[in-house]
Amino acid sequence: MASKFYYFGFGSNLLARRLHLQNPTAVRVGPGKLENYSLDFYFPSKRWMGAAATIVPTPDDHVWGAIWEIDGCDLEHLDNQEGVHEGIYTPITVEVYCPTLDHALSCRAYHLCKQPEGHLKLFPHEKVPLERQPSLTYLKTLIKGAEETGIPADYVRWLRSIRHNSKIAEYFEKELQLENVVLS
Repeated sequence: MASKFYYFGFGSNLLARRLHLQNPTAVRVGPGKLENYSLDFYFPSKRWMGAAATIVPTPDDHVWGAIWEIDGCDLEHLDNQEGVHEGIYTPITVEVYCPTLDHALSCRAYHLCKQPEGHLKLFPHEKVPLERQPSLTYLKTLIKGAEETGIPADYVRWLRSIRHNSKIAEYFEKELQLENVVLS
């Protein structure tokens, strides 16, 4: 049996259907809270048609996501999905509090090799630069995954408020069954 590892998904991999496309052994442990980081968007993803998510060290902030237990045989698939070999994301190890288990777990996570400057939450909504805006499809994936994971409602409300570029990635809309996800 392959060894297992914990993974913290805060972007599209909040959603089981998305993660299982390339990582079929993933089993959700529950929601997780990563302290002293913030969620941001920066990398121009062609497949998602907008900025992809990253986590940025930020004192006094936090990111909610899904904690997954994954067989070691899927590690290469996960790295490939995150573009590690292309220098897009780099794997890091973070301590994530799991309310379901009432303790922290050491988790693999990924953040962009080129991190954004300035805190996304400090931009007025109308002044968020286009290169920091996810597509509508990507944002809907995060929202659906957050609800599926059981992430606190106030964080899901904040996700719904993130400015997006209105673009729709048809493949993911259909594959991830996003037609009923609403932002407001």
